[in-house]
Amino acid sequence: MADLIWSLATSYLVLSIIGIVLLAALVVGYFPLAKYLPVIGPYIEAAKLIAFLLFGLLCFLIATRLSDERAEVKRLKTDLAFTQLQLDTQKQTAEQAQKLREQAEQQAAEANQKVTDYEDRLAKSPGGCGCSFDDDDVNSLRGIAR
Repeated sequence: MADLIWSLATSYLVLSIIGIVLLAALVVGYFPLAKYLPVIGPYIEAAKLIAFLLFGLLCFLIATRLSDERAEVKRLKTDLAFTQLQLDTQKQTAEQAQKLREQAEQQAAEANQKVTDYEDRLAKSPGGCGCSFDDDDVNSLRGIAR
């Protein structure tokens, strides 16, 4: 609720109205020939006081609005820095995932090549069916499994 009140008090509309009333009070209070006008003459001292008070109020409200805007800019900068940090972290994670993917593909290709080489060697074995296993075949199978 307080934010709503301060937002309304520092809005352009309210600041403009205060500025217009301040301008009118300055004209009435400080216009050189105004004291000779019977309609305005009695209000000159009150207009000077009102002009002084409105000037103070206008300065206060503008300062409050500027400090709120500075705080909002600071918050947005912090949010942007956090978002940038998250983005950098995601990029690094994506790069690491790409490297791991490439390593896995390379290992899969090597394993595939080992299997192909073993199949070729079995096809060239005597009898062509690969029915006779020796120590080299067992070691080859263990190498493929790694």
